[in-house]
Amino acid sequence: MNGIFENIPLPGKTGEEYDCGEYFILGFENCSEKDFAALCDEFICKGYSLYSSHDIENNLHRVFTAENVTVNTYFTPSESKIRVIAEEGKPEFAVSPVYSGEYTPTLWQFEVDHSLIDCGMCYIVRCDDGSFFIIDSPHFYSVNDDIRITDFLRKISGEEKPRVSGWFFSHGHEDHIGIFNSILKYHGNELSIEALYFNFPPLTHRDAPLWDKSFYNLMKSFYEITGERPDIKKIRLHTGNHFFIKNLEFEVLCTHEDVYPGSLADFNNSSTALKMTVNGSKTLFPGDCSALSDKVLTGRYKEALKCEIIQVSHHGHSGLSPEFYRRVDAKCALFPVTVIKFDEEWPRQEANRVAAEIAKEYYIASDGTVEIPLPYEYGKTKIYPDETFEDFEGIYNLWQYEYTEERKQQLYEEYKRRSKR
Repeated sequence: MNGIFENIPLPGKTGEEYDCGEYFILGFENCSEKDFAALCDEFICKGYSLYSSHDIENNLHRVFTAENVTVNTYFTPSESKIRVIAEEGKPEFAVSPVYSGEYTPTLWQFEVDHSLIDCGMCYIVRCDDGSFFIIDSPHFYSVNDDIRITDFLRKISGEEKPRVSGWFFSHGHEDHIGIFNSILKYHGNELSIEALYFNFPPLTHRDAPLWDKSFYNLMKSFYEITGERPDIKKIRLHTGNHFFIKNLEFEVLCTHEDVYPGSLADFNNSSTALKMTVNGSKTLFPGDCSALSDKVLTGRYKEALKCEIIQVSHHGHSGLSPEFYRRVDAKCALFPVTVIKFDEEWPRQEANRVAAEIAKEYYIASDGTVEIPLPYEYGKTKIYPDETFEDFEGIYNLWQYEYTEERKQQLYEEYKRRSKR
C-alpha cells in the first residue's frame, strides 16, 4: 500500500489498489452507507477538515483535508463500494458561486474545422462576468483552429485578451486536446487562462502499452506545455466533486477511476463526464464516454442524468447506450461531428436515433457554430454561417476513402445554403 495512507483512516476492509502516478486510490468492496458514515466520522476525529460534501442521488461524496494532503472519498451503493483517493496538496476548486450578472450566460457548439477530419469538439460557455469556460479543443488536423478559436473568443468577448476562467478536458485523445496544445504554445499570451480542469490516467498506466503512440505522445506534450505555465492552475477532478466557476455550477459524474479495474484499452473510457448547471438549466458533457463508462453512469444514476442539453458521446460513434439517452431526456442534442459521418452512423447507431428523437432540436457541428442562451429555451438557438468545408482530396490522401461525385455535389450545395453563399 502506498505510504500516503499511513495516517489516513480506512474502512478496514480488503481493498483494490489503483496507482495513478501522482496520487493513489484504494477501493473497498461490500460496504454500506453506515460504513461510510463511520469513516467520515473517523476523519473528523483524526483532525481532518471537511472541505466539500455533496450527494448525487444516493451516491455520497466527501472531500477532507489535513496539512498538505487531500482525500476524496465516496460511497456508491449500486456497487456497495467505498473509494478513498489520497493526493498531496490542497483542493483548489471553488465551492461557492460568484455572480456579477452583467452578461447573459451562453453556450456555443463551436464549428471546428472539419476539412480533413470528422471528429474533434469544442464547446464555449460565457460566464456572467464575460469570461469563458471551455470544453476540449479540436483535432490537430483542424489546422487553423488555434487561430479561429482565439479570434472567436475576441469577437464574442469584445476584449483584446479574452479571459478563460476554466478550460476542461474530457480526456487526452488528439481530437480533444490537440489544438489546445497549439493555442498554449503559439497563442498563450493572447488569452488569460486561470485554470485547467481534467483527470487523465497516468502515462504509466498498466494499459498504456495498448494506447496509440500518437495520443500517448500528445498527452506527454500536454504535460510539458502546461508545465511551462506555473501561472495556470491545474485542477485534478474526481467523481462527486461539486464546484463553481464564476456563476457556473459543476458536478463530476464519472472518471477513469470508476472504470478501474476494468480495462482502458478503449481509451474513450477514460473520459470524465461533467454536468453543468446554469440558471437552473442543465447540460451534460460526457466527452467520449464508452461502454464501460456507460455501465458506471447507468448503474449509479437515474434522475441525476436528466438535463436540457446533451453533448452526444464519442461524436455519435459507438459510445453511450440508448438507455443512457432515455434517462437524459434532453430537449437539445449536440453532435460534435460532420454531416457526412452523422448520416453514415444514423442507420447503425440506435443511441443517436434515441437522442435525436427525444430532442426537440439537434445540431451537427459541421453545419455551423450554434449559440444557445442559458437557461435553455426552445426557439432561442442561433446558427452561425457554415465556415469550413470538406477537402475531398485531402481526406482521401489521409484516410483512403472518397465519396461519389453526386454526394460531393449534394454536400457542396448544402454547404452553400448553410453558409449563405
